[in-house]
Amino acid sequence: MTLSRLQDYEDRLERIHIVPSRQLKDKSNPMESLSEHQFQSRYRLSKDATVFVADQIKNQLVSPLRRGVQIPPILQLLVALRFYAGGSFQIQVGDLAQLSQGTVSKLVKRVSGALAALRPHFIKYPNNNEANLVRQRFYTYGGFPGVVGAIDCTHVPIKSVGGDNAELFRDRHGNFSINVQAVCTSDLKVTNIVARWFGSCHDNRIFENSTLCRQLDREEVPGILVGDSGYSCTPYLMTPLTMPRTAAEKRYQSCQIKTRNPIERCFGTVKQRFNCLRYMRLKLSTTLTTIVACFVLHNIAIMYRDDLEFEYEDHEDDENENIRNQSTTSGISARNRIISSHFS
Repeated sequence: MTLSRLQDYEDRLERIHIVPSRQLKDKSNPMESLSEHQFQSRYRLSKDATVFVADQIKNQLVSPLRRGVQIPPILQLLVALRFYAGGSFQIQVGDLAQLSQGTVSKLVKRVSGALAALRPHFIKYPNNNEANLVRQRFYTYGGFPGVVGAIDCTHVPIKSVGGDNAELFRDRHGNFSINVQAVCTSDLKVTNIVARWFGSCHDNRIFENSTLCRQLDREEVPGILVGDSGYSCTPYLMTPLTMPRTAAEKRYQSCQIKTRNPIERCFGTVKQRFNCLRYMRLKLSTTLTTIVACFVLHNIAIMYRDDLEFEYEDHEDDENENIRNQSTTSGISARNRIISSHFS
């Protein structure tokens, strides 16, 4: 072999080594085949958060089988996440995962129950030590003192449950729904949720019958809440003034409205992240656990700082602006003290 031919041969070898080898990916595994952004767009959680959640609930997703093969816990979770994210029919989710509609239904029920069982670990009202930081952040955000949570309710539309009590679920807009109460911090982290009341029930009634209300009334938990005019003004729940007149009252009104804004943003974010909450076609029992499951996942997404961007949506449940509940004497006195001490 001549010197020139040998040089050409070596050059060809170098070019071969420079060309990168193709990386084959398993298209059936979205954790491997999808980029981080593609994965979050489809499943609404980051890959790290998804692995964390799967590890938390894997023991609840494994059950003895009489026949067939066990579906891996991570795949069960991915099927449920795809359903939560899209809010589409289960048969469409099943087609993507090559599963029957009946199997998808069972998986959504099982995963939702396992996620809802995590509520005590990921949806917690702040204790006395944590409340100090929450107060500071709320004050920095809206200028309202002493606040540890913004409270409101949102309606999750459902199909008619049928039976004699079906009309109880019909809300003011004429739709069947579940009225869901939540409390959140200034960074949209949910600290309390009640998801069991029918759509015709008013927000104030839900709060007055909640465990949180009793705890606040007995001063077992710290701080005060801010809510809209649909709630009664009490020493632990500050509401807007009916007609602010003085400069101090107007400053109070402005700060109160701004400070309760996070709960409206929270509802908008959760419904954009999990489109299934825009209309639920599940059985009532599964609907309730799925709602709680979505809020648990919302808090985990915040914990992992998932970077999906959502457009701000105005909170759609604005009927409370025209409904004003009778405030307590002690509540009015507490509100007047805040106005005179912080806004005068």
